Amino acid sequence: MQRSASKLAALDLYSFRYLVVILGVPRRELIDLAAHAGRFYSPFPKGDKPRPFARKIKPRKRRLIDNPTGFLKLIQSRIETRLLKRLVLPEHLLGGIVGKTIKQNARLHFDAPYIVTIDIKNFFPSITPCQVYSVWKNVLNCSPEIAETLTKLTTFRGRLPRGAPTSTLLANLVLADLDLPIRTACEEKQVRYTSWVDDLAFSGKHARDIVSSVIDILRKSGFAVAHAKIKVMGPGDKKTINKLVLGRFITVERAYLERIRAGIHNLAIGKVGASDFGRYILSLEGQINYVGLFDSNKATRLRLALEAGKGAWRHTPRPPL
Repeated sequence: MQRSASKLAALDLYSFRYLVVILGVPRRELIDLAAHAGRFYSPFPKGDKPRPFARKIKPRKRRLIDNPTGFLKLIQSRIETRLLKRLVLPEHLLGGIVGKTIKQNARLHFDAPYIVTIDIKNFFPSITPCQVYSVWKNVLNCSPEIAETLTKLTTFRGRLPRGAPTSTLLANLVLADLDLPIRTACEEKQVRYTSWVDDLAFSGKHARDIVSSVIDILRKSGFAVAHAKIKVMGPGDKKTINKLVLGRFITVERAYLERIRAGIHNLAIGKVGASDFGRYILSLEGQINYVGLFDSNKATRLRLALEAGKGAWRHTPRPPL
């Protein structure tokens, strides 16, 4: 496999003794942990967060959070901070990178005549240990023994685990290792390409022309595309990336704001049960904080409305537990 992440500085890690020093764990303990890493996971199903804006109650979609625990999670955190965060990733990878923001991702596509967004379906679970091993060995230039050990420490049951500190950066590296044909096609068509983890964005006059090629490249690499989420936005269309509107300014979608207001209204009139109250408030607060990244005044007004809604909730009949 060619080292497609051409701007990526490799670790050049050949000495297991040096790895032991970096991670601060004796060799025997590290090898034993890698061999039995599966014992240190406590998976749990996670439903969608309570939807503050929902008009109808729908069955919650559930996904499995692999949830590494204890000593393994500690070592994964050290791998993340002492190995992976040292790397300088290619400029088109922005998600999960320190210092990169979702607004910067949107700004790179600002004022383009055409924008296309493509979502990789079930990205983390679709990444295999073979792909992770290839990243450690071929991209980051680790010895086979070290690559095998680090792969065992950062994968679970044949996939990249959700909830692991290392997973987002490893997912970026896997994408960087396979997307050379995508970047080549974009360069030929003068199309700008960025990724925010599993959300890919393309912009330029010929952005529409590369959609089928991107889908084919991802499919050949073992990934599926959420076809219903593919957006092709041209002149005259409202252009959005990650719920941001690229107009005269980069702002949050109006529909997103309306859903927050609807969520606060549902709270105030007692549609939220006591058992869901905590998670519901956290969901609203998270969405308001997101708005605050782009419009502090609107976020302030929403926070005040939320406080009023919480007060009304305490004095309004609501669904039983």
